[in-house]
Amino acid sequence: MTTVATDPTASLIEPPKGGAAAVSYLRVSTREQAEKGGTDEGFSIPAQREATRRKAEQLGAGIVEEFIDAGASAKSADRPELMRMIQYVKANKVSYCIVHKVDRLARNRADDVSIHLALQQCGVMLVSATENIDETPSGMLLHGIMSTIAEFYSRNLATEVAKGMNQKAIGGGTNGKAPIGYLNIRTRDELGRELRTIELDPERAPMIEWAFKAYASGDWSVRQLHDELTSRGLRSLPTPKRPAKPLAVSSVHRMLTNPYKGDVIYRGTRYKGNHPALVATEVWYQVQSVLTAHQCAVEATQVHGHYLKGTVHCGQCGSRLIVSNAKNRHGNVYCYFVCPGRHSKRTDCTRQAMLIDDVEKLVEDYYKRVQITPAQQDALAGMLHHEFDRLMAAETDELERLTANRDRLEGEQDRLMQAHYADAIPLTVLKREQDRITAELDKVTRRINAHYGDYADARAHLDDALGLLANCSDIYARCDDTNRRLCNQAFFTKV
Repeated sequence: MTTVATDPTASLIEPPKGGAAAVSYLRVSTREQAEKGGTDEGFSIPAQREATRRKAEQLGAGIVEEFIDAGASAKSADRPELMRMIQYVKANKVSYCIVHKVDRLARNRADDVSIHLALQQCGVMLVSATENIDETPSGMLLHGIMSTIAEFYSRNLATEVAKGMNQKAIGGGTNGKAPIGYLNIRTRDELGRELRTIELDPERAPMIEWAFKAYASGDWSVRQLHDELTSRGLRSLPTPKRPAKPLAVSSVHRMLTNPYKGDVIYRGTRYKGNHPALVATEVWYQVQSVLTAHQCAVEATQVHGHYLKGTVHCGQCGSRLIVSNAKNRHGNVYCYFVCPGRHSKRTDCTRQAMLIDDVEKLVEDYYKRVQITPAQQDALAGMLHHEFDRLMAAETDELERLTANRDRLEGEQDRLMQAHYADAIPLTVLKREQDRITAELDKVTRRINAHYGDYADARAHLDDALGLLANCSDIYARCDDTNRRLCNQAFFTKV
C-alpha cells in the first residue's frame, strides 16, 4: 500500500550532488475537491505530491519548488500559481517540470502548446509522473494525443453539465447557490439517489418575507429597508473563507427582484420550481411595481427630466427628443423639446423646437384616438380567458398531486389523534408528530394557494383591467407624471 505524504514540505527535496533541479505543479479543478475531508488540501493534492516526488527520485532530481492551484479550472491558462511557476523557471535554473498528468497543466491544445513552449524556451523539460511523456518523438506524439483527449474530455463534460443543469431547471430544480432566505441541502429518495435541492432558511426566511411585505406597501425606500434589515440582524451565510456580514444596499435591491414566489430562472428562462415559495405571488408582483415606480420617479426628477423624455421622437428624422430650458432676458424659463439631429447638425432635419406644454397636449389628444373598441375588448377578453383555461388545465396534474398529499396528511393527523385517545402513543410523541405534519401541511397549502393565486386572481381582475384599457384617455388625463410615464411605456414603443 502506498503512503500518501500529507506534509507539503515532504515534497521539497534537495537535488543530489551534481543532480538536476525540478519544480512540480499540482492542481484540482474545484474548491470542493480542494477541501474534501475537512483539510486545506483534500485528498488529491497529497496524492499528486507523492507521485511527483517519486518521479523526481527516478530522474535523479530534487524538487526545489512546488506550485499548487487548488480549485482552479484547466480551461484557462490564467491561473496564479501556473503564472508564478513560469516566472520562477525564467529566473532560476530548472531542468524538469513534473506534473501528475498532462491534464493537470491544460485542457485545451492552444494553452498546452503555449505553456509547453514557455517551458522549452527556459530549457525546462515537461515530465508526467504517470504518462510516458518526454522530449523524444514518441513522447511528443503521446503528449499531443493526451492533450487532445484532455480537451475533448473538458468540452464534452461542459456540454453534459450544461445539459444536466438545463434539465434540472425544467424539472423545477435549483442550480447553484441558493439565494438568501434558502439553504442548499442534500437528501436521498427512496432508491437512495442523492437529490440536491433547497429549503427555507428558518433564520433568514421570515426577515425576507417581512421585507417584501414592507416594501410592497410603498412606504419604504431600498435604503430604509436595508437599514431596518441590518438592525434586525440579517446577515449573509458564512463560508469557510468569508464570515457572515450585513448585506449591501445593492444586494437588498437585487434581493427584491429575485423570484421568491417559487420560480427558477436558468439562462433567462423562467420555470416553476419544486421548492416552497417564500413570498406570496401577489406580494412579489406588487414589489416589482413599486420598484418600477420608484425608478421612474428618479428618472423624472433628474436634471432636464420629463415624463415624456424617452417616449417622444422627431417626426422627420426619428431622433429621440431632448429637453432644453431656455431663459429670456427677464429670467423667465421656457421648456422645449428639441431634435438632437438638427441641434448637432448630424442630420438634415429642420424640425423647430416645440414647447413641452404643446407636446403634452398633443399626446393627451393622441390617447383619445387609440382606445380599443367594444368589439376588440370582447375579443381580447375571450382570448385571455381561453389562455387562463389552458394554463389551469396544464396545472391540473400537479394540483391533484398536492391535493392528494394534503388529504393524506390530514388523514394521518386524524389517526394520530385517535391513537393518542386510545393511549397508544404518549403526549410527547403526539406533539412531535403533530408539529411535523403541521409544517408539511403548511408547505402543501402554500403550494396549492400559489396554483390558484397565479391565475385565479388575475382572472378576477381581467375584466376590470380591460375596462380601464377601453377608457385609457380619461385615466391618462388624471394621472400624475410618474403614472403617465408608466402608461406611455406600457402602450407605446415611441410616439
